[in-house]
Amino acid sequence: MSARIGYFGKLAARPDFVRSGEQHALGGLLDAWLDATLAELATNTRWKLHYDALAPLHFAFVGPHCRHVVAGHLLASRDLSGRRFPFIVMSTLEVAQPDEFLPASPLALAGAWCQQGQLAAGVHAAADPAGPLQAVTAASVDADMVRAGHDGALAAFAAAHDVAALDALLAGAGTRYDARGIVLAIGLLLQPFRWTGNRQLERSLALPLPRDEALRPAVAAFWLALIAPFLRQQGIELALFMTQLRAQPVFIVGFAGATPATLRAIIDPEYATEQLIVFDDTDWVADVIRDDHAVQRLAAGLAHDSLSLRAAADLFHATFS
Repeated sequence: MSARIGYFGKLAARPDFVRSGEQHALGGLLDAWLDATLAELATNTRWKLHYDALAPLHFAFVGPHCRHVVAGHLLASRDLSGRRFPFIVMSTLEVAQPDEFLPASPLALAGAWCQQGQLAAGVHAAADPAGPLQAVTAASVDADMVRAGHDGALAAFAAAHDVAALDALLAGAGTRYDARGIVLAIGLLLQPFRWTGNRQLERSLALPLPRDEALRPAVAAFWLALIAPFLRQQGIELALFMTQLRAQPVFIVGFAGATPATLRAIIDPEYATEQLIVFDDTDWVADVIRDDHAVQRLAAGLAHDSLSLRAAADLFHATFS
């Protein structure tokens, strides 16, 4: 089976809004999401500078109880008159077991994201986008490939890499991340938010990804596999983004679906300081776990650089279950 690809937004070669007939209902929902985001963004007088600097991004909306998965690619764009509005290509797919699909979803969606990104870039760069837009309309995502079990690929990655290897993968230009500290921080941040009643995590997580683009889906899936068990009993919809912040590749996880806050934070670095939880410095973890013997045992295990990521995940889930 295949899932059609739709598009909408503004292009520099066109005076008006462009929209495909495919995925029309989804386009309307995403249009409202972008309108709300831009309205909030415009409260910052520097919003146009921030918008123009936005890196291309993959996005998805998934959840442990959401059978319909939305995947797309977004580019900062404008029309012939210079009026700013993104250009988006997107698809929606149905999955039978959303709770099982969620942890490895970055791996499952990697091919669709790549395809959508290439189509969107072709449209955006064209002096006459008519042909590239037709190519988008004619294209489709291989839904069976997306729905195929990707847990094995995640398990293989986690078995083949240890804590030291993840540290090395995350090392970037002038930036070093502590994988041990990030794993502990994820558990500590999410442990109080089992989402009973009206409690939910209002801020978004901005987790580091490797410089190697081919490995980003696997690392994103590893992070998401740590997060997913905290969500199983709740009707949470996640907003997932793969993009760059401050020239660093990141995987951003929002916990409120298609609401403006997370996307606004990706665009506006000033707003990001209050909305995004970053993991550049996790030294605070040591103070928090001082009297928590269970988490201290997890920290001791993670201190072994040769500990496989599979074993690290098992220890993590045993600690925070």
